[in-house]
Amino acid sequence: MNQLPTIFHITHVKSGSQWVYQVLLEAAPRRIVRPRMRMLHFFGDSILPGMIYPTVYVARGRFEAALRPTSPPESFYAPASQNYRNFVQQDRPIKTFVVLRDLRDTLVSYYFSLKVSHVMLSDIMTEGSQKLNDLDIEQGLLYLCGDVQGSRSEQAMPIQAEIQRSWLPVCDQGGALLVRYEDLIADEQAWFAKIAEYCEMDISKSRLEEIVAKNSFSNKAGRKRGEEDASSHYRKGISGDWRNHFSDRLKEKFKQAYGQLLIETGYEKDLDW
Repeated sequence: MNQLPTIFHITHVKSGSQWVYQVLLEAAPRRIVRPRMRMLHFFGDSILPGMIYPTVYVARGRFEAALRPTSPPESFYAPASQNYRNFVQQDRPIKTFVVLRDLRDTLVSYYFSLKVSHVMLSDIMTEGSQKLNDLDIEQGLLYLCGDVQGSRSEQAMPIQAEIQRSWLPVCDQGGALLVRYEDLIADEQAWFAKIAEYCEMDISKSRLEEIVAKNSFSNKAGRKRGEEDASSHYRKGISGDWRNHFSDRLKEKFKQAYGQLLIETGYEKDLDW
């Protein structure tokens, strides 16, 4: 008897995570484990075989430590103990897809989200939002890069970069499906079909196409991609917007910190940008 794989949607902030989550929810509503604050849907309880875990913002090391503990915990009923039995001893099947975005666009999108439109979910987010409103845009973007003294945003770029960096080798070795946000928005039907096929989801082609069309940017935002509304969670929905906001100083700082990662993720061929 074939076992349904446990599906993990790995991603980082501002990479269409809520969009992907909504498609997964409508495609397989009985299998979805609904997201919780600070990823307690993944870290707080035992991981349920055969279910779908969306919006898991976590680097590979922490993911593996939670899913496959190196030894069985003392408490038989602890989440880690159950995960050990299911995913180490029984080696239950999993499917993982990883959605990445150009870190430069991630930075710009998060800047506007935290400053203007995002619901404040923690004291650190509230502090970050207040800080951004006290800074000009260059200083605000540098703040989110961790380059301004006192920056402690829980969504700062070093965290997102580590998620990308840690999962790239897994994708390169065929252990997970790599999905670039830019490809997803360019051909959403084709890429959601790839995700469904890779994850062995039981859904018809026509039903999936209907769900994807319903959740398109234009339907959700009420406008075309590229038409900006800074107050909306669906601000602009395009790639390459970083070019409109990066100063020379920010560009050099970003190259120093993440230039090599942009090359490794396929967004640049070299540092001449």
